[in-house]
Amino acid sequence: MKIAGSEYEGRGLSTRFSHGGEWVEKLAAQAKIMGEARMLRDEQPLTEEVSKSIVARFKAFLERTGKSAAWAARSLGISPGTLTPVVAGNYAADAEPHLRAIDKWLESQLMKEAAPKPAGFVRIKVVDRIYGVARWVQQSGCIGVIHGPAGIGKTMTLKAIRSETPGCIFISITTAGQSKLSVYETLAQAVGLTGLKLTSFQIERMLVEKLNESGRLIIVDEVHKLEGRRHDEALHALRDLHDATGCPMLWSGMTNIANYIQQGQTKWEPLDQLASRIGFWLNLTDAIEATDGGKGAYSEADIRKIIGTYKLRITPDGEAWLHALANTPRLGALRTIDKLLRVVAHVYADKVITASLLQSARIEQLGARMADNYERQMESWSERRAVAG
Repeated sequence: MKIAGSEYEGRGLSTRFSHGGEWVEKLAAQAKIMGEARMLRDEQPLTEEVSKSIVARFKAFLERTGKSAAWAARSLGISPGTLTPVVAGNYAADAEPHLRAIDKWLESQLMKEAAPKPAGFVRIKVVDRIYGVARWVQQSGCIGVIHGPAGIGKTMTLKAIRSETPGCIFISITTAGQSKLSVYETLAQAVGLTGLKLTSFQIERMLVEKLNESGRLIIVDEVHKLEGRRHDEALHALRDLHDATGCPMLWSGMTNIANYIQQGQTKWEPLDQLASRIGFWLNLTDAIEATDGGKGAYSEADIRKIIGTYKLRITPDGEAWLHALANTPRLGALRTIDKLLRVVAHVYADKVITASLLQSARIEQLGARMADNYERQMESWSERRAVAG
């Protein structure tokens, strides 16, 4: 996006900004500090006093964070049966390698805590649209489909809806779990039917018995991964479960799933029965590409809400640049904004953030060639919106 009136206007992004690798240099410096800040240096002998201090720090960390020793063992890559005696001081074998590993692991956990966190859930216009459809689906008892590009906030919003909806069932389709049986097993686990080794038919019967006329909202995220998989059996299975239980469903994914169901072009069982049960289609791609007074799907107020979660001081031209980035299709939308602001908050928290600085950070984050390409897309989209406006 060109900065009007700037000496850099009209030049390629990689030639506009000279960046000395400030972000990468800072990360390298912090990595060095992290190594030097450990209680136990690699060349330092392990004494009994240092061993007790490492264990004390470990226990204090678990207590403060509310994490379990079993979680820590998984994170460390050792068994709980090994970690417990090491921490208790009665490990039968040589405990030194494990104590050194715990010391380094603790330092990495503390550094992770100190890093800027994602912005989290912010109520903006797109979020309100998803909420509206979710409420309608619950009221009408139908299936609703929300579809749109990556990064727009679908999953984040659906998780918020789950937390606010008693009895809500949330599953996400994985690449490895695209079969009918896998989807049923995931649903069974979500409703507390664990440890089952049954056929698809048997699990379906148990799900119907548990959910029949319960009115529980079933959210299925990443549903686009089911397109064309195994004769569309998983899609038809979800429709069958909806019919048998009366449970409202909210499906979310990329736009290809909406095109696939609506066009119904399949050599297997027709999708007409499925399409007829979908009572609402929320096309978030249209929302992004539509003009709102020539300003796009995300308003300036939306961007300021996200900026506010990081407590950054950003100039008006910086806000305008972020607004353009969020509204340019296929650049990652809110997810991209969040990742960039995490970088900025990590490196430039003590500075006033301008558009120029944001663009420099973008180069360091992506590399000059990719940043140039994205910047040209932003400029093209801004020009199209200006003409449409």
